[in-house]
Amino acid sequence: MNRAGDARIVEIYVNAHWQPAPSRRYLDPPTARQLRAEGITMVRVAPSLWSRITGRAAGVAGRDISVARYLATTTHRGGDATSRA
Repeated sequence: MNRAGDARIVEIYVNAHWQPAPSRRYLDPPTARQLRAEGITMVRVAPSLWSRITGRAAGVAGRDISVARYLATTTHRGGDATSRA
């Protein structure tokens, strides 16, 4: 089982408030680009993705990350095989 897979988006930051994600969505580069195009700047993800991106302990709660930071980190580490938008 690959535990380094995409993490589920728990909440999104819309109109200066955290709101539940509209559906069971997973954060990957194409989804992050779509969210950024919709004006979403932050997402709250499962702890496993937080530790993979930052190298810090995951803890037990979801963590907040900017969509721009996620895309920069994923692209920098070679995790995005698609072209940049």
